[in-house]
Amino acid sequence: MQSAAQLLSSIPWFAWIAIVVILSGSISGAFCSWLKHRERIEMIRQGMNPDASESSKTELSEL
Repeated sequence: MQSAAQLLSSIPWFAWIAIVVILSGSISGAFCSWLKHRERIEMIRQGMNPDASESSKTELSEL
């Protein structure tokens, strides 16, 4: 266990910043994917077609 502690303490402070940024970005991406999935499931439960709402958004933006 002491070798793991030595390894962690030997990492410079700027490397910790990079590690935190990478982990935060990964967690944020996973959360956004999960949230989109939950919204899609709720639309299906309410009888809506989630694909139709996306196509109508693109049609409106073309006008």
